[in-house]
Amino acid sequence: MNKIKLIILFILLFSVFVLSCKHSGSKKSNISDNIQPDTVSVADINSFSYTVDSVSDEVAVLVIRPDGESEYIIDKPGNIFQKTKSGLEYKYITTGKNRKFPKISDVIHVTMTYRTQNDSMLFDSREIDKDFKMRLMPPSHEGGTIEEAFSMLREGDSAIFKIDAANFLIFTQGKTYLPAYVKKGDKFIFNIKMNKIVENSEFIKQNSEIFTYYIEQEKSLIERLVLEINYPRSIQKSGLNIISVSKGDGRKVKDGDLVTVDYTASFIDGSVFDSTIERNSPFRFVVGKNEVIEGLEEGVKTMNIGDHSIFIIPFRLAYGETRHGIIPPFSTLIFEVKLIDAG
Repeated sequence: MNKIKLIILFILLFSVFVLSCKHSGSKKSNISDNIQPDTVSVADINSFSYTVDSVSDEVAVLVIRPDGESEYIIDKPGNIFQKTKSGLEYKYITTGKNRKFPKISDVIHVTMTYRTQNDSMLFDSREIDKDFKMRLMPPSHEGGTIEEAFSMLREGDSAIFKIDAANFLIFTQGKTYLPAYVKKGDKFIFNIKMNKIVENSEFIKQNSEIFTYYIEQEKSLIERLVLEINYPRSIQKSGLNIISVSKGDGRKVKDGDLVTVDYTASFIDGSVFDSTIERNSPFRFVVGKNEVIEGLEEGVKTMNIGDHSIFIIPFRLAYGETRHGIIPPFSTLIFEVKLIDAG
């Protein structure tokens, strides 16, 4: 008898879904407008009518997945998310009137928090800067990424995203190890509001004087630093300074190599902010996959296995004019690197 009731409930809910898709009008199109062309549009929980079970407060919703398959989801309304082709789970909260999405290299101003699935807050952009901004970069890994999440938001939009915690920490933030509280399959819950989008060319124009000031300051600091270093120095066209401490006898690195390195990373004032040696855990990344900052990758490409080098990385080849975790904007970074292996 209970099975018959459940089947009848599904039939009724499906009928409600079909009718609401026909009559929900502007409300549904409002949601669809927020989705990038490469994302499959599916019905948002707020864009159609549904029947709530009076006992459990749950709803049954027919969701069309990116592969064209459909499935019923029975859950509380606040727990029902949609998915993009990459598998990124998302749910829009509010929608803005601006129809422009950010592009790679645009500077985005956001309000953002993220937390664990058990609701422990890990980050709140407002604690760093009320006008928190960053440059939109290419996706940092396969599957749903934070970069894809940003690219789905127009000015005024806000949404919740679920992103694989391990991928975010390792590939997006560049962590070399996972904290104990992160287990395989865990997801971080991101709450993001897109406040403003500034095109890259416009941002540079607006901040040209600031850039010029920091570039000149940086040149002076680098020249003062190298006076204290008694090893051969070369300067790449990009502005990367390479100081050769010692040479190895292995082969040279090439694109596609999985390299293993030990490094100590510091600011130009000498204060260390990261070290694989202290952790006794060498760092690995694939050359040519944009898995590390531009300056570090460019430097490692010049190395042979066994080489020991120091890279003085201008802020333009690191994190630029935006903050990255504990690294302030316009930070010149020093990486002392030993190339252990490549293959």
